[in-house]
Amino acid sequence: MASALDLAGVLRAIGDDDLLRRLARRQVRASSVHDAFDLADVLLEPASVRDALAHLDRVALIVLQVLRVPGDVDAVHDRIDAAFEVDRETVSAALDRVDEAFLVVRRGDSVATLDAVAERLDDDPALALDVLTPARPPVVLETVLDQARDDADARSAERLYAVVIEVAEILRALEQSPARELAKGGLALPETRRLAEAARVDVDDVATVLAIAVRAGLAAPSPDGWVVAPDATDWLRASWPDRWQTLTRAWLGSLPAEILTVLEQRVDTSWGLPLREFSDWSYPAGGSWITDRIAAFSRSAEVLGLTSDDTPTSAAVALFREGPAAARTRVAALLPDAVEQVYLQHDLSVVSPGPLSPAIDSRLRVIAVVESAGLAATYRITEGGLQRALSEGETAETLREFLGGISSTGIPQPLDYLIQQSAERHGRYRVRAIAPGSAPEGVPGDALSLVVADDRASLDTLEVDQSLSPLALTRVDATTVASRFERDTVFWSLSDERYPVVVVDEGGAEVVPPSRRRPRRPVPVETRDPLRELVQRLHTDAGSGDESTDRAWIARQLDAAVKGRLTVTVTVAMPDGSTTTLDMEPTGIGGGRVRGRDKKSDVERTLPLKNVVAVASRD
Repeated sequence: MASALDLAGVLRAIGDDDLLRRLARRQVRASSVHDAFDLADVLLEPASVRDALAHLDRVALIVLQVLRVPGDVDAVHDRIDAAFEVDRETVSAALDRVDEAFLVVRRGDSVATLDAVAERLDDDPALALDVLTPARPPVVLETVLDQARDDADARSAERLYAVVIEVAEILRALEQSPARELAKGGLALPETRRLAEAARVDVDDVATVLAIAVRAGLAAPSPDGWVVAPDATDWLRASWPDRWQTLTRAWLGSLPAEILTVLEQRVDTSWGLPLREFSDWSYPAGGSWITDRIAAFSRSAEVLGLTSDDTPTSAAVALFREGPAAARTRVAALLPDAVEQVYLQHDLSVVSPGPLSPAIDSRLRVIAVVESAGLAATYRITEGGLQRALSEGETAETLREFLGGISSTGIPQPLDYLIQQSAERHGRYRVRAIAPGSAPEGVPGDALSLVVADDRASLDTLEVDQSLSPLALTRVDATTVASRFERDTVFWSLSDERYPVVVVDEGGAEVVPPSRRRPRRPVPVETRDPLRELVQRLHTDAGSGDESTDRAWIARQLDAAVKGRLTVTVTVAMPDGSTTTLDMEPTGIGGGRVRGRDKKSDVERTLPLKNVVAVASRD
C-alpha cells in the first residue's frame, strides 16, 4: 500500500526547482495548500488523478496497474512482458514518467502505485490490465512511397519559403507598432487583422505564425503588447535556409512529450488519419485533448512546410530522425537560390524575379515599400523612403551605385530624377533641440525645439499647413520657427507630412533621426506565480529544522494515519534515552497524546506526543 502519508514524505524531501518542474505537469489548486500533506491530498484528488492519467501513454498505464503489487524495474518488466511485448528500457522510461507525475512512491528499489491512483484506474473499465495489454497498435495501411515523398517535397517548396516571409512580415509589422493583447489572452481582433494583412495570411493563421516566431525568440511580450525581440535583427539578415532552420528547431523543441512519443514510432507514415488512430491507441485515457493537440501539431507542421496533404516531407523525416541540421540540408536543396538582380521600372516599381538576398532586401526596404511579398516580390520606391535613406547617411551617388548594381535594366530616368530631386531637397528643414530654460534671445521661454529653413517661403508653407497647427509654431525670424514640443515630436510631425526634414545637433551637423517613440504605459504589476509561492511556502517551514516544526510534522503524519486508517511504525523515545518502535494504527489525537491499536499485541495504547520522535509507513 502507498498512501498520502508516503507521498507527503516524498514531497517534503524534493528540492524547490525539481518540485516546481514536476508540479507544472499536474492539476494543482495552489491556494488550498499550506504544507506537504495538503499538497499530497490535492495531488490525489480524483479530478487531479484523472487528468494525470489522461496524459499517460499505454505502457505507463500498464506499469501503474502492475505496480499495484510493489516491485522493481526488472520485476515489472517480467510481469508486463508476459502479456505485452515491451523492452526493459521502455518500461524503465515509463516508470520514470509515472514517478515524475507523483502517481507512484519509491521505497529504495521498490516502487508502488498510490492507493488513490489505483482507485481511479478501477473507475474506468478501459484502463483495466486485461484490456490494455491485449490491444495491439493499429496497422498502417497507408504507407508513404518514395514517389509520394518526392511529390510532397515538390508541393511543400513554396510553403517552406512562404513561412519565412510570413514570419518576417509579422516581425516588421510589430516593429512598426506592438500588437496589443487582450486581458483574457489572445490578440485583439484589429491587431490580428493588421498582422494578417501585413503577412498576407488568413486571419485564423495569425496566431499560428506568431506562435512560431515567439517560440524562436523573435517576438516577445511587453507592457505595450507583442514586440520584436533583439534576436530578430540577426534572423532577418540570415539566409533563407538558416531562417527556416531557426523556426523549425524552436518548434521541435516545443513539441509536447505526447506528440514526440507518437512520432518516434510513426514519423515515416502519413501524419493524417493513421497518426490520429495511433495517438488514440497510445493514449487510451486521452479523450479530446490528444485530438486537439494532434490537430494543432498537424496545422503548425503544414505551415512550416513539413507536410503536404498529411504526407511528411523528406525534411520532416530528417528533422525527427537526424535533427535540424539534416533537415536544413534537404530544405536548401528545395528552396530556390536567392537572387541579387531586380528589374527597375519607369513607374518606380521594383520587381524581384525570385527570393531576394536578405542583405539587398533589407537595404531596399529603406527606400521602398513592399507591395507584395513572395517568391517574386514587388517594391515601390518613394520620395519618403529616399529621404529616410539620405537621413541615415546615404547620398545620391551611393543610392545610384546600389540601385545600378542590383538592376538588370539600369536606372530608369524617372527614378534617376527622383533621386536627384530628393537629394537637392534633403535637409531643407532642420530641427534641433533647445535645453529647457536656455532658449536663445528672441525665442519663447517655453520653446523646446527650433526649425530652421533655407528661405522664408519654406517657413511660410509650414505656418499655413493646418496639419501642423498642433505644434504651435512661433515665428522667430525669417528662417526660424520655435515649438514648445520636443525635437523628436516636431521631426516626426514634419516627416509624416512628407517635408524633407533632418535632425541637427547644436553645431548644425546632421545626426541620425530618432526612433519613433511609443506612448508610455504604466509598468505592469508583476504577476504572481501561485505554484512557485506554494513551493516556497511548503519548504520555508520544512527547512527551518527547529523542534516545533518537527513536532508539527509528526502530528500531521499521525493525523493523516488516523484519517486513512493506516498502520504506521512509530519510534518512541524511552526515559533511559533509548528508542523503541511500535506498529500501531492511530485512532485519535488530542490532549498532547496519540491513541491507537498496537498491531502486534492487539491492545489499545496511548502515547505522549512529545515522546514520538518519528513516524513512517509500515512496509
